[in-house]
Amino acid sequence: MKYDCVIIGAGIQGLVLLDQALGHGLNACCIDRQPRVGDGQTLRSQFYIHRGHFYTERDLIDQLHEAYPKWRELVRRLRINVRSTDSYVGFVGDPSAWIKMWTLCELPYASVTTCPPILEGNRLAHIYRFPHMMFDGREMLAKLVQRNRNSLKFGSIDSIDEWGSGYRMRVDDSTIDTNHIVMCAGAGTPELVGMLPYVRKDVPVQTRACQVLAMRGPVPDSSIVVPDAQMFIAPQYEANGSPVLLYTHGTDPVLENGKPSTVNANRLHAQLNALKSVLPGLHATACERTLYLAQKTESAELGVGKRPNGAFVERIADGVVCVLPTKLSLAINASESALALIEPEHVPMHAEPLVGVRTHLLHAAAEMRFMSEVSHV
Repeated sequence: MKYDCVIIGAGIQGLVLLDQALGHGLNACCIDRQPRVGDGQTLRSQFYIHRGHFYTERDLIDQLHEAYPKWRELVRRLRINVRSTDSYVGFVGDPSAWIKMWTLCELPYASVTTCPPILEGNRLAHIYRFPHMMFDGREMLAKLVQRNRNSLKFGSIDSIDEWGSGYRMRVDDSTIDTNHIVMCAGAGTPELVGMLPYVRKDVPVQTRACQVLAMRGPVPDSSIVVPDAQMFIAPQYEANGSPVLLYTHGTDPVLENGKPSTVNANRLHAQLNALKSVLPGLHATACERTLYLAQKTESAELGVGKRPNGAFVERIADGVVCVLPTKLSLAINASESALALIEPEHVPMHAEPLVGVRTHLLHAAAEMRFMSEVSHV
């Protein structure tokens, strides 16, 4: 089998890149070890694509704001069900630094005059609403898989060798030849880089440990971020469509090499206290709470412990591009950058509608798989 491009890693980054590469007319495939796509980093993170209201760094906001309409177009093309548009940002203190950046970056927002259900009994000084769409991340993954299923391959990569002007890969018992490789493998990146015959650039990575509090009950189908309290609450959805609010708090710490993620009792205490003190109504409504751990692998290009403010997309060897999106929201920007590196003359992708396609959501994608290892709080 011979391809123009082989993408390694079938998380959201790899699947979006595959969809774009095929749309550009490239003969491409995506390889992953496991047939249950998204089981790695993607679905253990909050699947929340936003415009950048949480931040005050202009460069990062501009990237997120630029990406949002592209995600919206992808949602339209794939006919994904938009389940809610109720998104809020609140502040316990002075919001002027954020408002200044929203205005500078032309982010839409409006003051809230009527208290929505998610904010009942809130102790916020200022509340704003911004236009946003929320949908089931598993539905997006399932539809990307269905749309491009003939270009997905599963198996372990045993070796990568030079072959002609490109590379030859051994995947289990198969041989795959390709002109270009794009690595979207997250935590598996260092192992894959080590397989390459020649590497021009090292790819240091770091992994952050994230504690996610999943809140069930008669919770509202809305999102709320409180930047100055470092609170981030967004819905994900059960198989029956009911919302589950996923809540993270604070800055995720970088794991030391080789150390497993463990529940941090102090972080959990601060997380629960912030919820109770800032949003007491939501704290009372969420009658069932479970805690699970997620890991986020990102570039350590800026130095271990620092948060990258953009996707890492670089050519690390001839015909090989490495992609670490840093944030799920930046996956679509990173895909365009990667394609520009491997196919500089590619034609723009046309966003054709999916006509006559019946969607079959994979059973695995309909489950709350990322909560399979939880502890009750």
